[in-house]
Amino acid sequence: MTGFTLFYGLLAIALLIIWLIVETKIVWRAKRNRLWTIFLCCAGILLLGLTLVMGRTLNDQITGIGSVVILIVIAFWPRGLTKTSLIANLNTIHQFAAISKIELLTQGDLVEACFYVGEIRIAKLRFKTTVEKLQTFLKDRFPKKRLVVK
Repeated sequence: MTGFTLFYGLLAIALLIIWLIVETKIVWRAKRNRLWTIFLCCAGILLLGLTLVMGRTLNDQITGIGSVVILIVIAFWPRGLTKTSLIANLNTIHQFAAISKIELLTQGDLVEACFYVGEIRIAKLRFKTTVEKLQTFLKDRFPKKRLVVK
């Protein structure tokens, strides 16, 4: 087994463990983009099939299965709010202290929350809840003037 294969396998396992930990910390779960999730799952299934058919050595199989695990973890990465932070993507995790403003907009039965640092919007999440419930959760964590309901 090569060093790259060992690293890649350990990376996939570590990412899976981190995903499980983050999954348990989510308090308010946001809706995910179904099209993106379906695309990544299809890519993962295709890659798994190609790995099983064409992977001749153990190195090929570990690298291929590691890639599948990474794609599935990215596809199902949790989005939402924890008790202390915002998780929007795999690379967008911010503590509430770093967020300068939150705008809550009602769109039918969904609440769209836009999170800002300064004047730059860093994330937009959609929650299947009422504005009042989400506002109650956020009031305890933000000063009144940083939380804007439109």
